[in-house]
Amino acid sequence: MKKILTLCVGLLLITSVHAQKKVTISGYVTDSETGETLIGAAVLSGPKTGSITNNFGYYSLTIPAGETTLQYSYVGYSDVMMQMNLQRDTLINISLSLSETLQAAKVTGRSSTRSEAGIASTYLGSIDVPVNQVKNTPVLFGESDVLKALQTIPGVQGGNEGFTGLIVRGGGPDENLVLLDGTPIYSVDHMLGLFSVFQTEAVKKVTLYKGSFPARYGGRVSSIVDIRTNDGNLKETSGSVTLGLLNSRLHLEGPIIKDRLSYSFSARGLHTAYLIPIIRMFVDKEDMGLNYYFYDINGKISWRLSDKDRFFFGFYTGSDKLKDEYTDEYISDSYSSNDDCKMSTRWGNDVVHLRWNHVFSNRLFSNATVAFNKYDMRLFSDENYSSKGSDNKTYLDNNVARYNSGIKDWSARIDFEWHPSPSQIVRFGSEYLYHNFKPETFSTIERSLVDSEEESSVKRDYGNHDAYYGHEVSAHGEYEYTSPWGLTVNPGLRATVFAVEGRTYYSLQPRVNVKYEIPDRQVSIKAGYSRMAQYVHLLGSLQISMPTDLWVPITKDIRPITSDQVSAGIYYDGISGWEFSAEGYYKLMNNILEYSDGAIYIGTSSNWEERVEMGKGRARGIELMAQKTAGRLTGWAAYTLSKSERRFPDGEINFGRWFPYKYDRRHVVNVNMSYKLTKKIDFNAVWSYASGSPITIPENKTFIVGPSGYYVATDTYYYPARNNWRIPSSHHLDVSFAFHKKKKRGQSTWTLGVYNIYDRRNPNFFTLEEKQDKKTGEMRLRLKTVTILPFVPSVSYTRDF
Repeated sequence: MKKILTLCVGLLLITSVHAQKKVTISGYVTDSETGETLIGAAVLSGPKTGSITNNFGYYSLTIPAGETTLQYSYVGYSDVMMQMNLQRDTLINISLSLSETLQAAKVTGRSSTRSEAGIASTYLGSIDVPVNQVKNTPVLFGESDVLKALQTIPGVQGGNEGFTGLIVRGGGPDENLVLLDGTPIYSVDHMLGLFSVFQTEAVKKVTLYKGSFPARYGGRVSSIVDIRTNDGNLKETSGSVTLGLLNSRLHLEGPIIKDRLSYSFSARGLHTAYLIPIIRMFVDKEDMGLNYYFYDINGKISWRLSDKDRFFFGFYTGSDKLKDEYTDEYISDSYSSNDDCKMSTRWGNDVVHLRWNHVFSNRLFSNATVAFNKYDMRLFSDENYSSKGSDNKTYLDNNVARYNSGIKDWSARIDFEWHPSPSQIVRFGSEYLYHNFKPETFSTIERSLVDSEEESSVKRDYGNHDAYYGHEVSAHGEYEYTSPWGLTVNPGLRATVFAVEGRTYYSLQPRVNVKYEIPDRQVSIKAGYSRMAQYVHLLGSLQISMPTDLWVPITKDIRPITSDQVSAGIYYDGISGWEFSAEGYYKLMNNILEYSDGAIYIGTSSNWEERVEMGKGRARGIELMAQKTAGRLTGWAAYTLSKSERRFPDGEINFGRWFPYKYDRRHVVNVNMSYKLTKKIDFNAVWSYASGSPITIPENKTFIVGPSGYYVATDTYYYPARNNWRIPSSHHLDVSFAFHKKKKRGQSTWTLGVYNIYDRRNPNFFTLEEKQDKKTGEMRLRLKTVTILPFVPSVSYTRDF
């Protein structure tokens, strides 16, 4: 009897140990045709256990040993099902194939997978913007644009009608951290804000965070825009060429060593870069002296050294250039002169990064990055004025002026991702940033020559500011746990140290997110809190992007901007191919900057700290969104109700009272849709409405007259309050049709579009003028609206191969 009991206990222990045995599967999910990694692909083992691929296409999933069914899903791709008997840790790399029609990923058991953004994510106010939707969104001149597509998301708006600036949940345009493959981009637009710097052919994924921020992100207080680019086709060479009204685009990618080493290259440029020099060969130089153009170049090399190690080298360079030349000649019997002037302005970004992915184990993944990024603005003018008089001597005055400003960053970063179990994930890492701020240097050289002999030479320096040097060190960690009953918690902490001008600032930025999924209802409820800190400011007086805008750091007197945001939301995806969300938020901001009443900034940072005030801000709002993710019709409809205010308690601005922020728009509505009419024809449309934003205008003008009847003081405008009047609301409908034709290799596409199809005269700028009243004869102030973006047609041709 004793032996039988011992045998039963032994069998029970063996069975128990076997039942508790776990195995981990891990690997990469890729596109079967290109080898491109798929970010956010779902990996499921049954209805309750799952994972997703990270920003590099890697996943890790720990499950009980034994028989299991694995399901791999990704939006727009056909599912892959695998029956396996797993007894040990296994590496499984999977390739998915595109489906004939756009389908939602068939994920059963929504709580079993984590997502970085969207409904399945723990983070509120986060969304993955479909790249196809970005490419299809009709915009000005038919140029697909990442940032303008983001402006149709609830809680996001443009800084000015028709321009690319991002205003997110009551923040400013400089409060958004825009990352290109993890590296910040300081200047994100061209042509004073009409276009962004991102070429959509090079983009693989766009993720926006505007509410709850993962702990690994920091440095801005309003939003994070994380843009990931293509790694390159590992199977065969492919690409596209696009010819548009304003610019041309080229994209190439392919294998250097098949399945191991690949490249991706993209470039675009405004046609004037090469057309104007050609035209000038046949026309008078005086008639074609002015030329403006911009260009963007992206490049990336990806090396799959092994299943555990992958290396990436990437770069971006982009620039705007404005050139002007003129010659003025005068000839008479006794005197002749010639005035020749050349002026050029260049501004743009340069980015280089080197990245290493390493798999330490099937549960621990790391990404290490070193990077350099630079924003630089240079202005140069060279004027030569020569004359010859009756004395037969030649006089030459040469004036050269140079203006430079910019910012440089060197950075090193490492991030870890650990999957201890299917219900837990831990992320941690650290980063070091070295900032070199060069606000501006402005110098002139004035030379005088007589018969080629120098008579005088004078060099002058104006308002040159010493460079600022900043050291920023940060560490972050977050832990996410999903319980069996649908509750997910995600606490995180980011700690930052910033040293500048002999002073050190310390910041602890806690973040916490909670999500609860109601069983069998396809409904989830989220709540979160985030604190963010920002250590740089953008100096500029206008509501559009200007090349003379300057980046400056916090100083010993100007403290970091901080924001505290609480948000909550409810989400539903019980209808196949549809997602619905409603979010509300309240945000407090401290140490925000605003120019004092009467102070402006024009191209110089000298004494800028004396011209700004530090104050408080608050913003609150409700955001509604309905998104169609699958089928012939895709896109979203969004509505935002919000309010944003500022206050400067010392009384230097608006007498210390609360006033509406200059980008405060109460109501914003956007509908962004794409419809596949046939296999060969696509229809795309965007309708946008925004109520008027506030501006500051005078109510009357005063002057002082002395006893003699003459003016003793100049005219003075009276402003009763800051931002005391709202401009009219704006709205426009943009449409496009894409006509596809299959070729022997690839396809061709003609795209015909119209921006502002019903020619709504939306206000872009304003001018203040005085006009005499015909009845009374009194001079009255009049605000005149200026529209620069009326009905604008576009056409482009794309050849894919």
